Amino acid sequence: MNENIQLLYIDLFCGAGGTSTGVENAVVNGKKIAKVVACVNHDKNAIASHKANHPDAVHYTEDIRTLELGPMVKHINLARKAHPKAKVVLWASLECTNFSRAKGGMSRDADSRTLAEHLFRYVEAIDPDIIQIENVDEFQTWGPLVEKRRGDGTVVMTKKSSGKGKERKTWEEPAMLPDPEHKGEYYHRWVAEMCSYGYRFESRILNSADYGAYTSRRRFFGMFAKRGIDIVFPEPTHARDGGEDLFGNHLKPWLPVRDVLDLDDEGASIFGRKRPLVDATLKRIYAGLVKFVAGGKQNFLIKWNGMKNGTYLAPDMETPCPTVTTQNRIGVGKARFLSEKGSGDQQFLAAYYGKGGVHSVEGPAPTVTTKDRLAMVFLDNQYGNGAPTSIEKPCGTITNNPKQKIVKVKSSIDTPTQIVTVNRKWQYLVNPQFSCPGNSVDAPCPTVIARQDKLPLQIASALTNEAHLPSFIRREGDTLIYISYDTDSPVLREIKQFMFVYGIVDISMRMLRIDELKLIQGFPKDYVLVGSQEEQKKYLGNAVVTIMAKVWCEAIAPTLDKKTKTKVA
Repeated sequence: MNENIQLLYIDLFCGAGGTSTGVENAVVNGKKIAKVVACVNHDKNAIASHKANHPDAVHYTEDIRTLELGPMVKHINLARKAHPKAKVVLWASLECTNFSRAKGGMSRDADSRTLAEHLFRYVEAIDPDIIQIENVDEFQTWGPLVEKRRGDGTVVMTKKSSGKGKERKTWEEPAMLPDPEHKGEYYHRWVAEMCSYGYRFESRILNSADYGAYTSRRRFFGMFAKRGIDIVFPEPTHARDGGEDLFGNHLKPWLPVRDVLDLDDEGASIFGRKRPLVDATLKRIYAGLVKFVAGGKQNFLIKWNGMKNGTYLAPDMETPCPTVTTQNRIGVGKARFLSEKGSGDQQFLAAYYGKGGVHSVEGPAPTVTTKDRLAMVFLDNQYGNGAPTSIEKPCGTITNNPKQKIVKVKSSIDTPTQIVTVNRKWQYLVNPQFSCPGNSVDAPCPTVIARQDKLPLQIASALTNEAHLPSFIRREGDTLIYISYDTDSPVLREIKQFMFVYGIVDISMRMLRIDELKLIQGFPKDYVLVGSQEEQKKYLGNAVVTIMAKVWCEAIAPTLDKKTKTKVA
C-alpha cells in the first residue's frame, strides 16, 4: 500500500490512456500521489492499449451507458479500504465530436450529445468525492437541435448507415444543427442536476501549451467537488512569448513542436504523385508558403508587386542601376511561356531579398545585395564591389585573374527563375482543419484530432536543394526552366510561381508519424498502442493531453493534505 496516494481515479472514456498516463505521473514533493483503479471504454483495441501500459487498473470493455456497475462499485470499495485517506475521483472526458466547431455545418448526433446525462448513475452508485470533466469549450453551448434548412426553407437531408457487408443498411434523415436560440440550455440544466447531489462546480478553459505541452489544445475543464474540498485549477507555467503573469510569476515560452518532430524526414514531393493532391490541399500548402516562407501575406504582396510610397517600385533598364553590393541580387529576367495560356515573351526583374518584388524592366532596378536572388541574363563581376552588368553595355574592368561570369536564366511561367546556390529548407505544419494556413514548427502543434485518417496533420518542406527536381523543372547548363502546363489548376500555377520567386525547387509533404503524435500528446515514445495505424492515430487524437491530467492532480493533492492536517490538529 502506498501511503502517499491521495487520489483514486475512475477513468471513463479512457481511450488509450491520456488521462491515466497523466494521473499516474502526478508527483508532489517527489512522491506519487494518484492512482488509476478502474477505466471504461467501448473500443476493445483502445482498452488493450490502455491495459498494456496500465496493467494494475481494472478494465471494462463496455459502453458507459450499458455497463453493469456492481463489480466496479465492489472494486472501488476495496480500493477505498486500501487507501482510507484518499479521495475518489470520477474523470469523464465526454464525447466531443458532436459539440465541436470542427464539425462545421455537418449534422449532429443527438444521442451522443446526451452522454453527460449517463454520469448520474455513476454518481449515485460510486459517490465520488470529486468529478472532473474534460471536453471542447463548445460543450457549454449544449442545447436542443433543429433541422438544417436551405435558404428556401427545404430540409437538408443527410445519409446514415449501419452494419457491414451484406448487412449494411443506408438511409436518409434530416440533418440536425444546434438551435442558436437555445444555446447552453441543456448544459446549465445538467450542471444544476449534478450539483443537486451535493457538489459545488467551477470550470475553466485551459490551453495545454500553457502547461508545457507540445500542443496548443484548448479545452473545457470542469470540477465538481463535495463540501469541504477546494475547487482548484493548475496555474500556468508557460505563455506564448514567456514573461511574467499578473502576480509576477515567471512564465516560460511555449514549447516548439520542432523539438519532437523528425525534420530530416521530409516525405515525398507533392509533384508527380500517383494520386495527385486535390486543390483544397494545394491551397493549404500555398497559404503556408505565403505565411512561413514569404513572412505573411503583406510581405508576400510587397515582394510580389514591388514597393510604393517612398520605397522601391519596379526598376527599368532605361535608367541607372541602383547601388550594387557584393552579393549581387539584380538581373534581367526573361519569361518564356510553354503554356498556351501565356504566349509571347515578357521581361522583368525579380528581387529575392527583404522587401524586393517581381519588377517590370520599364523601371529602375532594386538595390543589389550580397546574394544571388534575381533571375537574370548578365555579366557577374566577381571582385571587390564589382557590379553585375548588362550584356547590352560595356564589360566591367578585366582583372589579372578574370572573374567575369555570364549568368543566364530562363523561365516558362509568369515570373523569373533563379539558379539555386544555397541549400535552404522551410518547414511548417499543414493543418486541414477549417481554412487554417498552417502552423509554425517553432510553436506548439495545433489540436490533434481523432480523424487523422481523413484530416491528418502533415509537415511540408520547401527545399532549395536540387538533388531531386520535379518533372516540371529542368536544368539546361546553368539554367533552371520552370514549366507551367495548360492542365495546371490555378492554385498549382500559383505554387509554381511562388517557387520560382523564392528559389524553391521542390516541396515535399508527409503525415505526422505515430511516434511524433505520441510525443505531441505527452505520451512516452515507447507507449504501446494496439490496432491499425488509423486506430492508433484515432486514439492519440481522442486522448487527453497527458500533462493536463498530471498538473491538475498536482494542484488538487496539496489542498487535500492541508485539510487533513487541519482536521488532525
